[in-house]
Amino acid sequence: MATLVDVRGQYTFETGTRNGKTYKQAYGWLGMPDQVVKHRSSSEQRKVAGGTGDDAGHLIGNRFGSPGGAANLSPQNWKANRYGTYKDLENAWAAKRLSGIEIYVQVTDVFRLGEYRPFMRNVQWIESKNGHETRYEVDFANAHTPESRSAQNIAPTNPGGAGADIIRVDFRARKRIS
Repeated sequence: MATLVDVRGQYTFETGTRNGKTYKQAYGWLGMPDQVVKHRSSSEQRKVAGGTGDDAGHLIGNRFGSPGGAANLSPQNWKANRYGTYKDLENAWAAKRLSGIEIYVQVTDVFRLGEYRPFMRNVQWIESKNGHETRYEVDFANAHTPESRSAQNIAPTNPGGAGADIIRVDFRARKRIS
């Protein structure tokens, strides 16, 4: 059995404020899944998101050997964290790492001033293999779920209820359906 490597020291975490927003950022080279020590901390996750209806999502996923502390956690839509597009991106990174591609990531959570929950996550990364680099960037919205709205006492975006004033649209024809 191979010895797991502790790579948490290869990640950097920073926070700052500019242009009326607060930023929480993590960056570094992703460790190799299944070959790194994992640092998940349930107590830190509870401190970050306990009782909010959100998950405490890792900026850089636990499977890549990142630290498990609050610097690497933010309240995140639980569906995106467990099953959604951000989880899909992490799965793709893991598969690429296992195929020999090196990946450098920069993950930035963006907060409105005075808010504890980021409204978006910007992800930039470089994939490198055999001296060839490809750069990528994607933004993820951190929308509330019914669970987070209920736990945080936030009014629904559709105050009329589930069937209220739904506007039906034919996106191919680019017109409203009567």
